[in-house]
Amino acid sequence: MKPYGWLPALLLALTVINYPNPFNPRAGELATFECTPDATQEARLIVYDLAARLVLRHPLNLQGGVKNRFVWNGYDNDNELIGSGVYLYRLMAGSVTLGKGKVWVINR
Repeated sequence: MKPYGWLPALLLALTVINYPNPFNPRAGELATFECTPDATQEARLIVYDLAARLVLRHPLNLQGGVKNRFVWNGYDNDNELIGSGVYLYRLMAGSVTLGKGKVWVINR
């Protein structure tokens, strides 16, 4: 095992925040995902439900050194409103996870 083999993974990780959390897409609220990568890169935001089913896959072109924002309206890849619950998201570049988290959806 290489010493410091974890270092490249740590350097690639981003802090991704999402707000508001929870959000209510039925009432027209949008969830905003935000991060500031060091380098410009192609990426994708992937959202799953807790059964690990793909809900959303959205390509992104992240610009290095600036705050990048993506707004999600709570609709899936088939343009259907998702149900209330907790969803998991990952920001991916190739096979590398840049960031991940949870978003809570409450439809009222």
